[in-house]
Amino acid sequence: MGRRVPAAAAGRLAGALGNGASVVVDCESGPVRLGLAAALGSRLGAETVRLDDLAADGLAGVVRGARRSAA
Repeated sequence: MGRRVPAAAAGRLAGALGNGASVVVDCESGPVRLGLAAALGSRLGAETVRLDDLAADGLAGVVRGARRSAA
């Protein structure tokens, strides 16, 4: 089995997951951002939030909201 490109593998996995409740946390930082989390979030139909914008209680609220939306 050859090496898989992580972004491509994540995209395939997102397609296999279907329409479940999802939240993608964008952990990219610095001046160069690739936008991979946004692309994955879009593919999943998930809310994408930046790590810099979250506190632990904020992330819990986002997850609860995503779970309610999927129900």
